[in-house]
Amino acid sequence: MNNAGLGLRGLLLDSRASSHMFSERERFISYTEANDGQLVTVSGLNHTSVVGHGSVSFQAKLSSGQIILVTLRNILHVPSLGANLVSLGVLQHEGASYSSQNDGVIISLGGQELFHAVLKNTGGFLYFITCAKDTNCAAFSVHEGSMRLWHRRMGHIGPRTINLMQRKGFVKGLDLMAPNDYDHVCTGCAHGKSHRKPMPGTSNTKYGKMELVVMDLTGPISVPTWDGYVYALVVIEVSCQYPVGHLLKSKEEAGGTVRDVIAMLERQSGLKVKRLRSDNSLEFINSTMNKFCQRNGIIHETTLPYLPQQNGIAERAIAIIFEIVRCMLHSASLSLRYWGEAFLYATHI
Repeated sequence: MNNAGLGLRGLLLDSRASSHMFSERERFISYTEANDGQLVTVSGLNHTSVVGHGSVSFQAKLSSGQIILVTLRNILHVPSLGANLVSLGVLQHEGASYSSQNDGVIISLGGQELFHAVLKNTGGFLYFITCAKDTNCAAFSVHEGSMRLWHRRMGHIGPRTINLMQRKGFVKGLDLMAPNDYDHVCTGCAHGKSHRKPMPGTSNTKYGKMELVVMDLTGPISVPTWDGYVYALVVIEVSCQYPVGHLLKSKEEAGGTVRDVIAMLERQSGLKVKRLRSDNSLEFINSTMNKFCQRNGIIHETTLPYLPQQNGIAERAIAIIFEIVRCMLHSASLSLRYWGEAFLYATHI
């Protein structure tokens, strides 16, 4: 790369450059500082430091006179280079091709002209990329009418919608420089428009008897029962959907109650519980429960944060039981303080 150190402005097409390398920081539209100490070898300068990397956009004037927006990525920022070099080798590696002309070369991509480089004698024959603006002036990172700018101005709507608004004349002053040139991945859209995939509606997993027991706790209920209970615990044996309900005065009672329920289920069924499933609340995740599961060889499964659907059997059971509770209390015109008795009855039936 004998162009180094010449102090040339503009964009040069270089057949010997191993990477795109720019010396002018103001040309970058996206930029990340380099901290890895990368060096490049340049003729006459030996090793010189790479201080950053990013992307550059420029308006290329084609041989036909048409102006398009070209974006180059993975460009190394080398301030001491003295020139802005576009690597012909990198372009060819990415699928571009070139054809020689009387005045220079034309670079094409996918059968479409990408830009035109003119051969000039500036103390040595160099290929200068023909741009729509004077390359000796200040850098132009994003044109006022670029698709990227309008995409941001219009609240990150899609490029197709912006093109439609321009064709229909819906927005006064909407002037796109290159309506069909937009291959930029918008990080704002990638983060702001992402959605979590929905959980499966039903599970096809078949469980054997006492293979899985799920549990969940709800409360505190705003109206305590006559005996002062404010929490409701539901434990369900999954294979036959057999529920067991208990009323609690505090969360700390949950661990002991779960152990009592498991002992009852094991004695009545003659089988041992293999797995427990609950959320990550502290009434289920504590040293007492951990020791109990380890001592009895029970695997305790917990749901991921913000995914109560993974314990959907217990969550849905509580919802259905309390629907029954509300219906019974309202139809019987009973005080809400009888919700505990209604809960135990709904669990039993």
